[in-house]
Amino acid sequence: MMTMDNRQLLAGLEREALVCGRCGNCRSACPVYKAVGWESASPRGKISMAKEIFAKGRQSSLTGDFARRVAQCTLCGACARDCATGIDTRSLWLELRRRLSQAGQEPQAYDSIRDNLLSRKNVSTFDNEDRLEWAQDLDEEPEHLDRQEGAEVCYFVGCVSSFFPQAAQIPLAVSQLLMKAGVDFTTLGGEEWCCGFPLLSTGFVDDAREFARHNVAMVKELGIHTLIASCASCYHVWKHDYQEGLDGYDLEILHTSEYLARLVREGRLEPQPLDEVATYHDPCDLGRNSGVFEAPREIIRSIPGVSFVELEHSRELSLCCGGGGNLQSVDPDLSAQIARFRVEEIAASGATVVVSACQQCEQMLSTAIRKAGLPIRVMDVSELLLEAVD
Repeated sequence: MMTMDNRQLLAGLEREALVCGRCGNCRSACPVYKAVGWESASPRGKISMAKEIFAKGRQSSLTGDFARRVAQCTLCGACARDCATGIDTRSLWLELRRRLSQAGQEPQAYDSIRDNLLSRKNVSTFDNEDRLEWAQDLDEEPEHLDRQEGAEVCYFVGCVSSFFPQAAQIPLAVSQLLMKAGVDFTTLGGEEWCCGFPLLSTGFVDDAREFARHNVAMVKELGIHTLIASCASCYHVWKHDYQEGLDGYDLEILHTSEYLARLVREGRLEPQPLDEVATYHDPCDLGRNSGVFEAPREIIRSIPGVSFVELEHSRELSLCCGGGGNLQSVDPDLSAQIARFRVEEIAASGATVVVSACQQCEQMLSTAIRKAGLPIRVMDVSELLLEAVD
């Protein structure tokens, strides 16, 4: 999952801590600092503390407050975008979490996440063999949905979409669109394990590698060469962290928005008119951290009758929904506050529907919009496209 050895990571941490010019650009970009207002919660503050603790060999100085501050981060990557000296802060936060876990100083919530994942292979409390229960709501279940060897496409559904009812509409929409387009697709069924990102982002890197090895082995076993994922974090991990395990295996990795946009371009899906004013929320792991901006917008613009408006902060400048980096499990109130910042922009856009391409973003925004009492629908891009195609 991570290719650098520990010595390289140590050198990187020492270097980055020293390179920081303390300009404060990162503070302006950080959603956590905007909500908390404390210097110790800002990226600059965390780097200063890391410099004192790690770069000077003072691991014995680890404190609960430092661990709490490191955990108060959505890993959105906005600070890396605005860093004047080009520090890869997202990798730095992941490394700090790894060191905290190695030292046994990780938040208790991280241990709960790890224990559950090692036991169940997913983030829910349900048996992993039940990953395809959402498919029971399909009018017609695909014949080869569960581990079909040689299928054209493998759909990596993800834990949240597989087990949480609110998010189950996403795999239902994706599956119906694939069937309408005549795509021969399958899933890993009960052999799909969590992508490993919750382990990677809580510092349990070795466990994350084991999950990655398993998932890659399952795809290779089926002889599949195109994989799509509707979860932005699953996509990011497959695209950027699984490459070592793929080891030259010919696997095209796409977010579902990229694949569905291809089907629209090819005329295999033909959207019909909808009367909506739509805006799009860029998920951090899909947009800023993976560079996928155009495909979701292409789908929205392909629907006749839809008026598309951009949010004030979009693309690389997009604001986080508050649901990334396991922040919700550590500090749900802070996570909700960050979501409210985003909803203020959505309300100002005049949109009747806000579209995203990540089940976590959809969940966070739906909750915040409902609490704000706004008459705005929240949809995944696949759900909007299915509504138009139907």
